[in-house]
Amino acid sequence: MRSKSAIILWVIIVLMVVTGIGFLVASKQDVVVPAGATVKQAEEFEDFYRDKVPQKYDMWQHSAHGENGVTCINCHGEENLSDEELEYGNFNVVTPEKCGECHEHEYKGWQDTRHVEAVEYSQKNVRYKLLDGYHAMQQQGCNSCHDKVGNTCTSCHQGHTTALPKPEQMAAPHETVTNNFTNGCENCHMGPDHPQREAYQSSVHYQVAQATGQPTCVICHTDPDNRHKIIQLKGENEEEGRKKLRENCLNCHTKQYVDNAMATVDSIKKETNRIVDEARKIIQGLYADGIMEPNPGSLLDENGIPMLNAKGTSYSHVSHIENLMFELFKYAGATTIKGAQHFAPDYTHWHGNADLWNKYLAIKEEAERLRMEAKVREKLEIEKEEYPMFKYTNETGQELNDLK
Repeated sequence: MRSKSAIILWVIIVLMVVTGIGFLVASKQDVVVPAGATVKQAEEFEDFYRDKVPQKYDMWQHSAHGENGVTCINCHGEENLSDEELEYGNFNVVTPEKCGECHEHEYKGWQDTRHVEAVEYSQKNVRYKLLDGYHAMQQQGCNSCHDKVGNTCTSCHQGHTTALPKPEQMAAPHETVTNNFTNGCENCHMGPDHPQREAYQSSVHYQVAQATGQPTCVICHTDPDNRHKIIQLKGENEEEGRKKLRENCLNCHTKQYVDNAMATVDSIKKETNRIVDEARKIIQGLYADGIMEPNPGSLLDENGIPMLNAKGTSYSHVSHIENLMFELFKYAGATTIKGAQHFAPDYTHWHGNADLWNKYLAIKEEAERLRMEAKVREKLEIEKEEYPMFKYTNETGQELNDLK
């Protein structure tokens, strides 16, 4: 009896071992490595970083990539970094093109967005170039959004968790985050120059989303056939974008309501831009009459007059009235329009239109004062005394050359 029991026990043990080996073999077969690489290389790479970045390793291990055998070297390559190189932000950047090798449909959608031009937007304007003498602010204040969204997918997706930008998934492993209806868009689309997050969170849409989970930024602003394709409402794709946005609106609202709402938004945008244009003409008249000289913080048009637009005007290296102009169109104007587009009454009116008028009136009165001052100086032959402009530590005075 004992002999028979022992035999049965050994058979069970052997079966368990064989089964275990089978599972290990199967798991090895399920590991996905890039062409030319081996499973051993993937394991060595993981061993190298497991203790160096343990939380990121844990995130990856419990992510869709980790659970489906997609290894670190699929995304990061096979070459290890030295201890000196292993700093935050210096780990081999995973490009959209790399993600697109597997996620072709999503990559194609991303390519059709304005995000691909984000780096160009930031680097080809006066404000960015004036910060050439203040590199740390350039990195933190501009590139943290523009460079990231233009060169990686992790501006929207969490890198090592591979979480999709949805409320129940925007969390670290084993955690849950609720009420995150801005889908990661809020990381960049916020603040006085484009307060989409604040406007959305002040709207009825946000109240509905808190109760139902929708509508989110993605639901309204992307193509249903490819959520990575953000609807464009500027440039040559404006008409197509308005049509697609309207179709999304019709999922919840009647045709009459949508048409009226869009007409109201268009009217507010048009009137806001008229106020901005009138203020711009006031200041440009001061240049034309020789009362003001163009400052280093503005690009000039073909007539030598500062353009005073989004690309050609800064908040630094300008006069007080030019700074007011910047705040008028970049803050107050944008807030009014974005507030209206997100149907947020407080941002449309008080944060937007009221401040728009405050800035316009301030520009008007400052222009009147400058004209009066110019007449007094001319009559009394008084020369104007100016304090030197503050300079950044590494400022050269040549920052705008390549833009001009």
